[in-house]
Formats: sequence, C-alpha cells, structure tokens
Amino acid sequence: MSRLHQEAWRDPAQWEPALGRAERLLREHLEAEPRCVDALTSLGAVLSDAGRHLEALMALRRAEGLGSSDANTYHNLAVAMMNTSERGKARGYFEKAARLQAGAGTLQAYFDPHGH
Repeated sequence: MSRLHQEAWRDPAQWEPALGRAERLLREHLEAEPRCVDALTSLGAVLSDAGRHLEALMALRRAEGLGSSDANTYHNLAVAMMNTSERGKARGYFEKAARLQAGAGTLQAYFDPHGH
C-alpha cells in the first residue's frame, strides 16, 4: 500500500491510477476484515489525498469508533476536517495525533499547514 501511495506522489501521471489501486486493495481487505483499523486509517489517507474528504471522514470515524490509538487516524481525520465544514474541529485532532505513535502499517494523508 505504501508503495502505491509513494508512487502517486512521485509521478503525477500515476496519481489517479495509483490512488485508485490503493483504494481498491484497501476496500477488498475491508470486505474480509471490516473492523481493520489500519485499513480504515489508510483508506482515509488515500481518499483525502484524492480530494474525497467526506468519504475519508466516514472511514476514519469508523477507525476512531473502533478505538484506534494510531496517530495517523487522528492526523487523517484532522486533514479531512480541514477540507470540509468541520474545519473548526481539526485542531483538536492534530493535537491528539501529536500525542500518539503512528502505526507502522498505516498511511498519512498529505497536509501543508501553510496551504501551499
């Protein structure tokens, strides 16, 4: 998964195909293991990076509801919130993410705090 995510960032021509493949793989995994917090967290990152922030919020809220202790879950929630009407709640999620450890097998959504 990480390879596809990196490929999307490395080669603009591969952006949509790589994120699409990553999304399909994560959704297939979630069909078999619907409560997999790592897959939900990574799906949230992929959807957010694809500009599908409301969908990202749904996946990430599921991960949060399942008790995720992964910093990437909360970072990704904050990123998605920054891009929706929930922007005002994002700071608390960024702060929570800063207090936790990122999971080795999860992806982190891109966020530029300076908006560049």
